[in-house]
Amino acid sequence: MIRRVVLRNFKRFDQVTFDIPGHLVLAGPNNTGKTTLLQALAAWHHALSQWRQGGSHQRYRGGVLRRHAIGRSDFSAVPVRALDMLWHNRSHAATMEVAVTHTSGWTVAMEFLWDTSEQMFVRPTAGTTDDDLAAATVNPVFVPATSGVMREEPLHQDPYVALILGQARPGEVLRNILVRASTKGEVWTKLAQIVRDLFGYELQAPNATGPYIRAEYAQVAGGPTFDIASAGSGFQQVLLLFAMLHERAGALLLIDEPDAHLHVILQEVVWSRLRRLAAETGSQLIVATHAETFIDAVEPRELCLCYTTPRLLSDTAERDRLTASLRSLTNTDLMLVGTAMGVLYTDDYTDREILRAWARALGHPIAKLLEQGIMWHPRSKDVALGAPGVTSKQHFDALRLVRADLKAVDLLDGDARGTATPPGAQANGLMRLRWVRYEIESYLFHPAALERFVAHVLGMDAGATAFAPHRDAMRAWITDNLPPAVAREPLGDHDYLKSTKARTALIPPILEAGGLPSFPYTRYSEIAERMHPDEIHPEVAAILVAILGALS
Repeated sequence: MIRRVVLRNFKRFDQVTFDIPGHLVLAGPNNTGKTTLLQALAAWHHALSQWRQGGSHQRYRGGVLRRHAIGRSDFSAVPVRALDMLWHNRSHAATMEVAVTHTSGWTVAMEFLWDTSEQMFVRPTAGTTDDDLAAATVNPVFVPATSGVMREEPLHQDPYVALILGQARPGEVLRNILVRASTKGEVWTKLAQIVRDLFGYELQAPNATGPYIRAEYAQVAGGPTFDIASAGSGFQQVLLLFAMLHERAGALLLIDEPDAHLHVILQEVVWSRLRRLAAETGSQLIVATHAETFIDAVEPRELCLCYTTPRLLSDTAERDRLTASLRSLTNTDLMLVGTAMGVLYTDDYTDREILRAWARALGHPIAKLLEQGIMWHPRSKDVALGAPGVTSKQHFDALRLVRADLKAVDLLDGDARGTATPPGAQANGLMRLRWVRYEIESYLFHPAALERFVAHVLGMDAGATAFAPHRDAMRAWITDNLPPAVAREPLGDHDYLKSTKARTALIPPILEAGGLPSFPYTRYSEIAERMHPDEIHPEVAAILVAILGALS
């Protein structure tokens, strides 16, 4: 993954550095530079690719590399009427630069030199080493918000598709993107399933044999088919996002306003699936959004506030201030509460993601409802600058003013033993449940599942000889640090797991021993995804049953 981008004299920025901890969500008002970062990365990749294709890579005196000319009509990364619009304040006296640093250690800085409004020169800076140039393999893919789909669309070559995407006109090539996805059987199968899950539609394989591509869907299996242009813009947006994500595995996906055209109920589902699919395909996400739903679901370290100077948020309090409201209920709350089956309160969105993963692994009937149907909200959240947090009960009481028959579950960690209301108690539609172990992450402890997860992340077979040192190191840590009974019977009733904060004191050192240091807890749902049903504690299934029963 890339970890840093530095822009000099690029569009609105004189000089600015974006630190990128992993996936990144850019949030802020309009015209504050969110899309500019996406365009800069696309421009960097286009310039590097064109320079590489230009031929000789010799260096001149002072280490200066040969430059390569790019015409405005061939520059597909950013749509501009004249090339000077790429330069800060349209002043092209100084060189424009975009430098990208990768987690593997390489840094490649591309410089853009002005020639005319129709042509510029590009080359790596003199300080960029030959080794770094050889190592630079990142592949950014710009995914703009869907625009109007064309009535008729012929089959195009890849360069033209890239040009249209760079000009933020994806609706003109949406069918071409679907054609490319359909040539990869597994990709198409997954895309069709997503459409089925989110909309209940049956996506038809596109036909590109005629002068124009036929891309259709059926609203019910076996029913009449309709052209995708006749569907809603939200449906078209989902097609674009997930076709690109699946087809470009391992890419750096630059997504501009993925929430565009999506109902608020779909926004959260789409973000959750984007994160999950990025993990499966080895892709990195950099997303520009205004959606409060997206912002609320992001760990502060992955949230970049774009205002005067872009910066990562320092903590959850800053994230909450970003989405603060003068009222305890947001417009999103008011929209969701009308159709929600009920409300689930947990300490963090990561708890919700782990529950979803377990429900899928168990094939539990609540699985789909946790994705679409049950409204989620943090147990306590600041709602205004300087204002006290709103507890789950206060938030639920406010919701009940809107909908009197609403039900909710307040799921507490096992360390919350000083609460007045006992577990299982229900008052005015709000049921309180509590984990027996210290916290939800405590139920991720299962040696076999953790070994299998680490092997997956490292790209190894858990039973292979190459993985043996990792497995042995994990087992050694467990043997040296845990009571023998805990390691021997991970599903047993152990005081150790009731008193130990697994998120910080148990799971991280085991992962580190296996070769995953500093693995973020926000991705622990990926551990749950890898667990077999017989490795999931019976209490998890009991909690899922209790949630479903309380909200039914």
